[in-house]
Amino acid sequence: MDVLYVDFDGVLHPGEVWYEYGMREPRLRTPGHRLFESLPVLEEAIAPYPDLKIVLSTTWVQTFGFEKARDRLSESLQRRVVGTTYDLDSPNAWRFSRMRRYDTIAQDVAKRKLVRWLALDDDALGWPENESEALAFVPSNLGLQCLTSQEQFRTRLAARFP
Repeated sequence: MDVLYVDFDGVLHPGEVWYEYGMREPRLRTPGHRLFESLPVLEEAIAPYPDLKIVLSTTWVQTFGFEKARDRLSESLQRRVVGTTYDLDSPNAWRFSRMRRYDTIAQDVAKRKLVRWLALDDDALGWPENESEALAFVPSNLGLQCLTSQEQFRTRLAARFP
């Protein structure tokens, strides 16, 4: 199975997202942008890879639950989602928010026994140099609206999933 790990904040929209307990909807603090504005960019970029699956690597799963997080995606992307890096039933679930993004993904890669995978994320902290090609990095202030990041993402997709 080929997998793309997808973060939300800082990737599908700018990273300045505000949420307080009891709010019906998170709010984006970046003027001129909207939540999930980059879904069409993601859809277009992965269209040539019909067998590519998605694993959610976002804190939205921990905050809102898997189904609600998945349902924020378009229907075509929802059909590709096969899971999440956050496992509420794991005895180590409490550690999730304290772990680096790379570590949560590496744990999931090992669990799924993946050979080919790519992460789309704005968090490169702790990402090992020998795995740098497995990260399509986007700047948190623009996410996939950054044209340079779109180009890099397409290049990494082609290299990882020939």
